[in-house]
Amino acid sequence: MFVFDQLRSRDIPIRVMTVFILCCMFLLTVSLWRLQVASGNDYRDRQESQSIRAVRLPATRGHILDRHQQPLAKNRLQFDVHMYIDELRPLFYTHYMRLKNGRLLRRAAQLELEREARYQVVSNLTMQVSLRLGQPLVLNKEKFHNHYYKRRYTPMAVMPDLSPEQVARFVEQIHSIPGLDLSVNPVRTYPNGTMAFHTLGYLRRDDDPDSGSEMPFHFRYRLRDYIGVDGLEGVYDSLLRGEAGAKSIRVNNISYRTSEEVWAWPESGYDIALSLDRDIQLAAEAALQANGPETRGAVVVMEPYTGDLLALVSLPSFDSNKFISGFSREEITRLNDGTLNRWLNRATGSGGVAYPPGSIFKLISAVAYLQEGLLNSEDQVYNPGFFRNQSLYPNYSLDDTAPPGDYDFIKAFKRSSNTYFVHYALMSDGKTARWRQGKKVLLDWGNRFRLGQKTFTTLPGGLASPIREGSGYFPARDSEFKKKNQFENRIRWAPGDVANLCIGQGEITVTPLQMAVMTSAVANGGKVLQPRLVTRVDSRQAFGQAQNQEIPVKVLDELNLKRKTVELMHEAMLADVDDPDGSGHAARVPGLDIGGKTGTAQITVPTGKFNPRGVRLFRADHITWFVSFAPLESPRYVVVVMVESGESGGSTCAPIAGRIYREIRNLERERKKGGPRLANQ
Repeated sequence: MFVFDQLRSRDIPIRVMTVFILCCMFLLTVSLWRLQVASGNDYRDRQESQSIRAVRLPATRGHILDRHQQPLAKNRLQFDVHMYIDELRPLFYTHYMRLKNGRLLRRAAQLELEREARYQVVSNLTMQVSLRLGQPLVLNKEKFHNHYYKRRYTPMAVMPDLSPEQVARFVEQIHSIPGLDLSVNPVRTYPNGTMAFHTLGYLRRDDDPDSGSEMPFHFRYRLRDYIGVDGLEGVYDSLLRGEAGAKSIRVNNISYRTSEEVWAWPESGYDIALSLDRDIQLAAEAALQANGPETRGAVVVMEPYTGDLLALVSLPSFDSNKFISGFSREEITRLNDGTLNRWLNRATGSGGVAYPPGSIFKLISAVAYLQEGLLNSEDQVYNPGFFRNQSLYPNYSLDDTAPPGDYDFIKAFKRSSNTYFVHYALMSDGKTARWRQGKKVLLDWGNRFRLGQKTFTTLPGGLASPIREGSGYFPARDSEFKKKNQFENRIRWAPGDVANLCIGQGEITVTPLQMAVMTSAVANGGKVLQPRLVTRVDSRQAFGQAQNQEIPVKVLDELNLKRKTVELMHEAMLADVDDPDGSGHAARVPGLDIGGKTGTAQITVPTGKFNPRGVRLFRADHITWFVSFAPLESPRYVVVVMVESGESGGSTCAPIAGRIYREIRNLERERKKGGPRLANQ
């Protein structure tokens, strides 16, 4: 009330001063209201964000298992030594005072001395622990300072991945060193090294705090985590990765940790069971590698009645573990070798790679001729050792690798006579041309075998295709044109194109996986099956939180082959392997009836050299094949082998297939003798 009495004073200066004081008090009251009431929530949130760090906790990645529950990709426990910087503050101060030694320093010099003192303390502790563990280490100064100024509230990794002996030493000897702890973390590992590299894929380090997270808040930091990049690891990353958790770390005004609280525990990823048989996969890879250390090729082993892929091999490959442990310079050079091109999945055609089929296409030609009634298997066709018909082909001639003589269907198939198959593609009675009919028949049956299409279509439950694959090229049924190549215009069909098509030459390209589907259809009597790689997705939670999902067998098409067609095809393919003059005789395994067909496609590849006029030079090369199934009476295995730059299908690929069949036979015997024990080794 004293203030208001002054307003009634007759002394003008006193009244002015009183009004001024009242105005200041009013402004102060408004400011306090704005700070404490209007903006209180904003400042409260800002204070929380400055004192609490949200840390993302990665989930344990799901396992990838083979058909016998043997791990192809799993997690191992990695023991790391971590140092908690906030527990070393007394040592930092003591060492700083020792270095200062009573001197008076400017502020900049004090900060620099504090910085050096901290590094020396942590460096000395690092050397002590590493010496006791038998692995002397020098602390990287830049790494330490970066961690101190950005993430001092989290433990700093000192020694990763201790051996069992080092873990024992740590437990016995390191208890006296302050600030150290032993952490246990799951780390992805591929126990079979390079096996199935293209199928399994690999991981890369993921440092994005919010990637793969469904949390409703932003993370300031994440613990070490990885993301799937290729293969199954990449395609099914969201299933394998699981759900990340989160914890909060409360820090003080100088960013040291004061407390922790887990907000949400991570949920482990799903296990994925494959149709692959680890032992058959290893046998197939060993057989292909026996051809040479720089072999470029593929092997597909498939069950003809289910479509299950037992082995999916592409060489050369690489060790998926290296993407986690790190590469040497030599390994990086090998990985990026443009000649070997380890990134290509030659088995499935990912990356656009596909190959001319050569004579293995004669399986489709033979089925087409037999089904359409265009040939009698007993009829003889004379092969002079070449095919030439000037009235039909002014510029076309074809040499035959089969020797001159009369050929019926079985003999022509096992000797791979080009003349025999071209004859039925182009002529009906030796005089009347019917190459247009031959074209129509071959295109129709090639499409029924689903050439030019990806083998994996949609999977149940919204699952994506488990592997990335190419489709190759094959003309449509009603195509009046053929594709010359991907850079030029389309041109009309000519008789020579049909002749090339029936023996697997020309512009058509296929993948080994497509050829496994084709061979399975011939083996099983006419069912074109979708290959099955993923058979089941399991939940790692055993309490009904997620249901297991089975992937059923899927028939893509039913060819309705005549019984006689199937019998003739099986007989011809058996003769190709069993008869001494068969082109695939090198694949023969005593006691096992194998039906097969060889193929050798001629291609031209650039040499990287140029002639004096600047024109690129090319050289001739071969794509060699062997497709097969066994045993003949009740087929259980389809084996397809493809090798780039091979000599021929009979001399290069057939022996590889023979080695695979011998290993499969031995494996079956061992499993019958050992029962389930072998499957779980």
